[in-house]
Amino acid sequence: MSAQFLTLTITAACCSYAMASLQSSAVEKLAAFYGYRADSHDVVTTDGYILTMHRLSKPQAHNSSSHNTPVLVGHALLTSSEVWMFREDENLPLQLVDHGFDVWLANFRGSHYGVKHKTLSPKSHEFWDFSWHENGILDQAAMIDYVLNATGRARLFALSFSMSCSATMVLLSERPEYNAKIIANVFFGPAGFFKNPAGLHRMAKVVMETFPAFTNRLKDVTGEHAINDKMPFSDVSLTTICPATKRNAIFAPVCRMLSDFFAGKNSYLGSDKLLRALTIRFPSGASIRQCAHFAQSIERDGEFRKYDFGRARNVELYGSPDPPSYNLKAITSPTLIFCGLADVTVSFMDCSAVSKAVHSTVAFYEIPQYNHFSFIIGNGLEERVNKKVIAFFLSFL
Repeated sequence: MSAQFLTLTITAACCSYAMASLQSSAVEKLAAFYGYRADSHDVVTTDGYILTMHRLSKPQAHNSSSHNTPVLVGHALLTSSEVWMFREDENLPLQLVDHGFDVWLANFRGSHYGVKHKTLSPKSHEFWDFSWHENGILDQAAMIDYVLNATGRARLFALSFSMSCSATMVLLSERPEYNAKIIANVFFGPAGFFKNPAGLHRMAKVVMETFPAFTNRLKDVTGEHAINDKMPFSDVSLTTICPATKRNAIFAPVCRMLSDFFAGKNSYLGSDKLLRALTIRFPSGASIRQCAHFAQSIERDGEFRKYDFGRARNVELYGSPDPPSYNLKAITSPTLIFCGLADVTVSFMDCSAVSKAVHSTVAFYEIPQYNHFSFIIGNGLEERVNKKVIAFFLSFL
């Protein structure tokens, strides 16, 4: 696949934040170029958000069988389902299709494919009143139910990456009946604990500790319009910094520096072409509260806790001035976890802590030189990750 096609396709899809039809075409066009098909499905949550999912398929898939077991594939904060379509080689969702799985790419509220609502406008503060808690108990639940209804199946596999791991853990701990709907989970770099923050998160912790008055002020206004809004610049492509769309452009050193700072240095990332493709569609939208929820964990004690609304509202909602931790012991569906040793978005120690807190963890893989982005655009995915995931899923069939 040419770098020019990938660049032009994704760029065309993000010309306008409001043009949903063009946004949808990015996944569909890339899937078609690879020889697959992506069909759009709109899922309506119980509180009115309209989420567009993408169902992948391929006629006469290689090594396919007739099992068609559904797999729900989630995305990270500030990304969307498009993040899984930036490469043709070593593409895990496409390889799952080849092995006979019915693959559904998820999209959470706030992403480019989750900015519609039955009654609310994305220009309103009310639209953005959510964190990844709602991504779990409402979005993830609605998408699971939709897939099961559409396929006539009782259970599915869940493949989660970064924030979608947070959402899955929230759902399975808060609504444990959903464990019965999941055959097994796979977590890539699960964002849960932040007891050992690194990179940008370490810097944020230092800032919050240095300026406690500012941090307390943010807590005081939580729930007001200062928090209930879209994250500023969360839909402004990094191509404003990185020259991704210039023909034969040499990858800007600043982009590599950004990757090292956000996700880890000296890691097994793929080609600069793949990283340029990521910058075209990153970031892809988020709410302030999604980011603030992670920041609260970093600032407090690194625990995987519910949202801190301030003492008064916490007492009203939780019966305690402090937000309670999620009960990860309630997760009973078998879980396979992958952690990158060079990851500074979710440090290896914090990723490892998730594997210990989720008692249904059946295996835990440490991937040398992998950072957070490596699970999407890294080198060696076929042997290091993909084959293990496929074998894990097939072991349940």
